[in-house]
Amino acid sequence: MGDNLKKGKVTLGATGDILLHKRLYNKALESDNSGYNFGYMLEEAEKLFQEDHLIIVNLETIIAGQEYGLGDFPRFNSPKELGYKLKDLNVDIVNVANNHTLDFGEEGLRKSLDNLNEIGLPYVGAYQSVEDQETVRIFHKNGLKICFLSYTVSTGLGKRPKGKEYLVNIYKDVGPKWLRLTINKIRRELNVDVVVVSIHYGREYHMLPTSSQLEISNDIADAGADIILGHHPHVLQPPNFLIDSRGREVFVAYSLGNFFTGQVGLYRQIGAYMTLDIEKDFTKGDSLLNTSNPKMKLTYVDQKDYKIKLLEDVVEESDTIKTNVGEFSSNEVYLRMINHMKYWLPDLEIS
Repeated sequence: MGDNLKKGKVTLGATGDILLHKRLYNKALESDNSGYNFGYMLEEAEKLFQEDHLIIVNLETIIAGQEYGLGDFPRFNSPKELGYKLKDLNVDIVNVANNHTLDFGEEGLRKSLDNLNEIGLPYVGAYQSVEDQETVRIFHKNGLKICFLSYTVSTGLGKRPKGKEYLVNIYKDVGPKWLRLTINKIRRELNVDVVVVSIHYGREYHMLPTSSQLEISNDIADAGADIILGHHPHVLQPPNFLIDSRGREVFVAYSLGNFFTGQVGLYRQIGAYMTLDIEKDFTKGDSLLNTSNPKMKLTYVDQKDYKIKLLEDVVEESDTIKTNVGEFSSNEVYLRMINHMKYWLPDLEIS
């Protein structure tokens, strides 16, 4: 038996919210108005998103494109070119269950999912049909079978038409009991090794998870998830390892913040690319999954051109960060952010 059959190891990569405002996508408009080019803005992401990583990002906007009319707050719709760029960046799957999924109703969502299918970019959390919803998103990588599930607590301004609940996975539809049954069935029938659950929850702009986030995360962990990726607060919240009632360690990123957005505000402009090592020893039968070595690379969206930069590079370039409410010491912001993210994991590797 070769080493690759004795152990399976994958590095999961994840980012927070990709939420495009008009002021951002207008900057990406080609000079001849022929389309949108996000290449310059996302150059740094190209360095972070390594091909050997299994990468999921939170796409918090539909990409129904210009024929539906591009949308800004409070109803978002982005250029189709964004999807092509994410595909170019080695993104493996996008999470699309959030409070903006139905901003343009069922029709806008279907067009967005059609575009993702045309691009060849898998999605999870919103669906074209019951059959689509029941098709489990599984990736085979380095000897491991990794499954992605996704839910949102709210659909915001948009509502699912009666009888079409499959359009978006809402967490209250399942809750911990049915989620546990779902995960157990997936493990039993599809023999998956890893279950990653994305959850859109919490309160916007809260730097620490709310009591509701803590409760839901513990429920999801006890339901059998191995990794929990949280979104919605639009700011980074400290990650942690939870212990479920069966003794398993479950990694949770309560909020991965904003990654690529036009939102204004110091900590709303800071995001991260997170990686996590996942390993399973197949020589030990039903051995516990080992999730370890979480790392975070802090990023910053410059409001001048909406280019993503590494926060450490921003510190090197300037002593201050200018915002709409004043100037901040770039080094103090950097150190504060590092200390903040180590709240529960003092050994977290972050820069």
